[in-house]
Amino acid sequence: MSVVLESILDTLLEEVWFELTFLLAVSLFAAFLFTRFGQPKVIGYIVIGVVIGPSVLGIIQMGEGGTSGLPETIMMLSEMGAIILLFMIGLECDLKEVYTRKSISIALGGVVVPWIFGYGVAHMFGYGADAVFVGVTLVATSVAVAASVLSELGLIGTPVAYAIVGAAVVDDIMGMVVLGISKGMASGELDAVGIGLLVMGAVLFVVIGAYLGSRFLAKLVFNVQISGYRRKMPMSGFTLALAIAFLYSFIAEAIQISAIVGAFVAGTAFSGSALRDGFRKGTQYLEAVFVPLFFVSMGTAVNITDIWDSIVFGLVLTAAAIASKIVGCAIPARLSGMSKWDSVSVGVGMVPRLEIAFIIAYYGLSTQIIGVEVYSVVVFMGLATALVTPPILKMALRRGGHKTIGS
Repeated sequence: MSVVLESILDTLLEEVWFELTFLLAVSLFAAFLFTRFGQPKVIGYIVIGVVIGPSVLGIIQMGEGGTSGLPETIMMLSEMGAIILLFMIGLECDLKEVYTRKSISIALGGVVVPWIFGYGVAHMFGYGADAVFVGVTLVATSVAVAASVLSELGLIGTPVAYAIVGAAVVDDIMGMVVLGISKGMASGELDAVGIGLLVMGAVLFVVIGAYLGSRFLAKLVFNVQISGYRRKMPMSGFTLALAIAFLYSFIAEAIQISAIVGAFVAGTAFSGSALRDGFRKGTQYLEAVFVPLFFVSMGTAVNITDIWDSIVFGLVLTAAAIASKIVGCAIPARLSGMSKWDSVSVGVGMVPRLEIAFIIAYYGLSTQIIGVEVYSVVVFMGLATALVTPPILKMALRRGGHKTIGS
């Protein structure tokens, strides 16, 4: 009987539409459960992903190369969730408040210190060329997790949120640069010209993308919206704005920085638009569908049983990941004039590594720079930092006198 039920379940899980039904249903259950106990939905999404993945129930099996066993269609939809989330967060952020010297200084500390810590821990455990690459996985902050938590706490638009999100975006850009450097160091071929072009391209993309978007594309979208109203197409402006967000994501990927950074830049470009409230409402419906898919799929990529042989390394690396971000980001924040607890909050807010760490680790695995063992440890570290951040951040913000939703 159990064999028959297992066969039926396997057949159903091969159907994309059933998988969408299943994933949305379990993510909704997780959201209700975790918010019932005052925890952010994002934790519930990740945890339920781990539960239905190979680590616990095995409903979703591990795919090739240690990635999630979900179909490619589902994974594409989940990636869209991350893009939509960052576009929505960008809408809430003033360009002048995000791209500041403070954000850049915090990001620098959040890159250099974790890279050194990660290399040191890996080297201490006897890893050779892998050690440099392990340091890279500790560099980039998960903008999606940090922004999602801040949004749920009702703090988007505050100085602390601007510092965290701004520094996290700069972190991701720097993370891609560090990845380029580490690839060269691991292979023994450090291409200074290529790295210089990568840095230049990333900076030009952020600056020019934000400028063109706010000065020209926002006006174009507004005019399209007016014309759409006249022709009984009230969502015309939103559709074009979303298309521009996807275009920015495409360009960001093309120049080797994360697609979600492109979506965030697009969002900030429309943050001053008169249509922002309408865009916000439109993205809320898309967020409710696609963002849970993103976080659940990240959870299903984790196989806890794979790291038992390296559990000590995993725990030490996770501790180093947490400490290095808090120290590396809190000190520059404090030196920039922020209060003690606001500085600590910024450091804690920069702790989560998830999608970018997974992307970097997967690249290392696919190019054989690192092995399956190191990859599993990095995935564990990314999940652990994403799970511990929300409650610690909430506590630090309260100590700093901030009132959060649900507090």
